[in-house]
Amino acid sequence: MPAVPWWAVLSAVTLPVLLIIGWTTAALRQPPGYDPLADTVSALSSYGMIDMVILMSCLAGLGLAHLITAIGLRPVPRIGRIVYGIGGAATILVAAVPKVDSHTPRVHGIAAVVGFVGLAAWPAAAVLPGIRRASRARDRADPAATPGPDRPWVLRPAVGIAVALTMLGLGLWLALQLPDGGLAGLAERMTAGAEVIWPLVVVLTLLRRTRRHPPAPT
Repeated sequence: MPAVPWWAVLSAVTLPVLLIIGWTTAALRQPPGYDPLADTVSALSSYGMIDMVILMSCLAGLGLAHLITAIGLRPVPRIGRIVYGIGGAATILVAAVPKVDSHTPRVHGIAAVVGFVGLAAWPAAAVLPGIRRASRARDRADPAATPGPDRPWVLRPAVGIAVALTMLGLGLWLALQLPDGGLAGLAERMTAGAEVIWPLVVVLTLLRRTRRHPPAPT
């Protein structure tokens, strides 16, 4: 199994840090009427230029960190990395076309949906090749070709599908809260939080595995 490069580990660690810094710094600057449970993160950028710069900078950094992590996740099947990378690129686009004065540009809305879906669905996409190989092995009645317990737990089909469904469920909850739901802010924070924590879990798990079982020299 190929190793996870140091820069992918760094970008994965950066994800939750950037998210917390962006939310906390921007929220502390808001007027008394701001409600973090009801107002979305995008609404933070509509209170002033400084707030918009703070939030959009963190959001752009978040998307870039997702993209770098996707490139560095070498042990993950390519389809999973592509879906993950699309989510990161869409997050950068969300930052490039911000919400201003309560007006949401269409590009911002579309990019936000693509970003949330990509960042939520990639754990399931990453295990699809393993599911297909297992299915072909069963068709050939070849138990030796079926993926065994040596597969990292973060890349096992049951785990990947469960994580993806959980994050997609959080995204659906967010969609139901928009535009006037009373818990839209909470739903968005929980969804984004899950989407930055899981890549870090995957990276650290794969890093530990490659340290315990170094790849054979070529």
